Amino acid sequence: MINNFMYLYMYHLEKFLLSKKEEILKLSFQSDEANTDRPLKEYLKNLIENNFNKIPKKSNINFLNIESHQSTVLSEFNSFKILRVLLPEEIKNNNEIKKAIVNNKTSIYTNPDICFEISDGNKIFYETIELKSTKKDNIPGSSIQQILPNEWVIFIKHTSSSIDIVTGKYINSINTTIQFPDRSPRPQVSFKELKNWNNSFRLICDNILTYSEDKNSINKLNLIQDWQKVLSDRWIDMLFESNTIKANEPWFNNTMRKFILEFLEKYETLNKNEKLNFKRKIKNLTQNI
Repeated sequence: MINNFMYLYMYHLEKFLLSKKEEILKLSFQSDEANTDRPLKEYLKNLIENNFNKIPKKSNINFLNIESHQSTVLSEFNSFKILRVLLPEEIKNNNEIKKAIVNNKTSIYTNPDICFEISDGNKIFYETIELKSTKKDNIPGSSIQQILPNEWVIFIKHTSSSIDIVTGKYINSINTTIQFPDRSPRPQVSFKELKNWNNSFRLICDNILTYSEDKNSINKLNLIQDWQKVLSDRWIDMLFESNTIKANEPWFNNTMRKFILEFLEKYETLNKNEKLNFKRKIKNLTQNI
């Protein structure tokens, strides 16, 4: 039930935040030439705890459908309430809350941007929320080991004179662009990607909020689950399918061509058994990270 609550609540939170554009526009998103989300975190904490801690009673939605699953009735969430919006420092030294968050994670633990402490009237739940803000559209996302595909994200696009806001699952903000990693790769996330996903797969009709299945999400899951293979496949395609050098081509394409030429020259000096042994050795040394 907590998952269904989040689908409904985050939809309404997006609409509520859009009604607060003028307030959010006044927030500082930059300090000493560095991006900062501290004012945004504090603003959301105060706003949600005091003004938007439940699904609105005057909601225009009566039912919820998620990927063709049976409808959930809005009234089932009357007892649900966000008790607190926890900031990183409120979580850092609280082992009980950290343990509850860790139990819901399949990735490396890091302090979340914010965390909702939710009561259903009996039990307490903790839902971590990722905050993203950008002046343009695409930005580097989280380190790939830290990504939770189904974590909810509040994505804000801002300029000096305008604000736009969208909420959704983290996986639906990924645009599958991944730059050659110097450390841990960070797949790009895109405000436009998430907004377009909502326009295509989050629909309201006859007071029913429906989240449809996106069959293309498998490509994004593959990126998260085995990014090394995704990059390897792209490099193979580049080597076999590219007949010309493209404008603004990534620097590593040329490095890859030089590497493969030197590798082939070395590999072709091996006899049949040496080639088999070499391939076996590489397989044994290969890990999924």
